[in-house]
Amino acid sequence: MSTWPIAILAGMLVAACGGNVRAPEAARYDLGNPAGKAAEARPGTRIPIAAVDVQAASWLAGPAMHFRLAYVEPLRRQSYAESRWAAPPAELVEGFLKRRIVFGQPDFNGAGCRLQVVMDELEQRFDDPQASRLVLEVRALLTPSRGAEMLSRRTFAIHKPVPTADARGGVAAARDAVVTLGDDLGRWLDEVVREKPAIVERCRTY
Repeated sequence: MSTWPIAILAGMLVAACGGNVRAPEAARYDLGNPAGKAAEARPGTRIPIAAVDVQAASWLAGPAMHFRLAYVEPLRRQSYAESRWAAPPAELVEGFLKRRIVFGQPDFNGAGCRLQVVMDELEQRFDDPQASRLVLEVRALLTPSRGAEMLSRRTFAIHKPVPTADARGGVAAARDAVVTLGDDLGRWLDEVVREKPAIVERCRTY
């Protein structure tokens, strides 16, 4: 009896089994829930904020988690193959800031100005193979809830050390950076109150 049919059948079974092997699904990360409320850290007169709108540069439009090996290829942007954000970063940051800044207001009634944030950079930057930092760069604009008038603006550049040289460490540092951004935005709005107190009443009437 020929062994060829048996060998062919065995090969077909191995190929079929191999075809059913699925690559491991990429790990998906978000920023978790906000820690504390920005409103609690801002006593006294506050600018009422009705909405937070976060947009991002085109290279941050997808869920890729970006990193840069600055010590060897400073002009090359890369992304982790087995780790992703659960949604585009702008969506995650917007949800985080809304819960912290808008819904954290003790007297929130739906009225107020709009806080527009443009995210220009979010990446894990390696200065050497074992040390990296999370870089978050944004532009913030305070505008009426309707219309395009700019009431105030500020840029923020936040760098946070990454605890481990991998995607998980980058996520932890990204959360720290966004928490710091929320704090910095609150302090900036307090400065606006001191420098332009009339803006408070304008935002209350929008």
